[in-house]
Amino acid sequence: MLCYYSDTPGCAGTRAGVTIKGSELPRVQTVQAHISVLVFPPFKRRVTARRLRRVVEAALTVGAGKLPPKVMGSEEQEVSLVIADDEALLELNRTYRGLDEVTDVLSFSPHHAGPYEGEEAPATSDDMDFPDFPDASDDASELGEVVVSYPQAKRQALQAKHLVALEVETLVVHGVLHLLGYDHAEPEEEREMFGLQDKALALVNTETDR
Repeated sequence: MLCYYSDTPGCAGTRAGVTIKGSELPRVQTVQAHISVLVFPPFKRRVTARRLRRVVEAALTVGAGKLPPKVMGSEEQEVSLVIADDEALLELNRTYRGLDEVTDVLSFSPHHAGPYEGEEAPATSDDMDFPDFPDASDDASELGEVVVSYPQAKRQALQAKHLVALEVETLVVHGVLHLLGYDHAEPEEEREMFGLQDKALALVNTETDR
């Protein structure tokens, strides 16, 4: 089970203001996906599920080059997104990464093995207690789940001096790209991943303007 995170305040948001020209946007068809969105009650009026689905689709579209072979052969991919609180991210981070701290975004994928930094044995994928999404397609290939802390996104947005919605969307894209296998451990990887992140944010805004 893959767990990725970015724990530096504003680390994802500092890239959110980059402008991408229309000619630089990916010229590919939108990836078809069944996207389940769960928002914790305190944040239901802060975000829009329909908009978040567009954000996930944009991230899948720009990052489609790394879709796992098993998923590539499927007509539809399945992604779950949860907008949660600090407590949920703290517990998940502690359990599945061995880090006793709040983080902004976590990604869980059945296709990639992620790092564990705790001293005790990590929890396995069988121990993962994901929310039940009753509308999920039975024949969709599961890409995984992204969990975002809304309170942490808000703190990072305030520090970066931009909208909370932009920070949330940046974190969603960041998490989805991790599901696809992108990383930023090395400079070259970072350039590629954050470049795609910028393009995904530009793409979703372009589609919204139509």
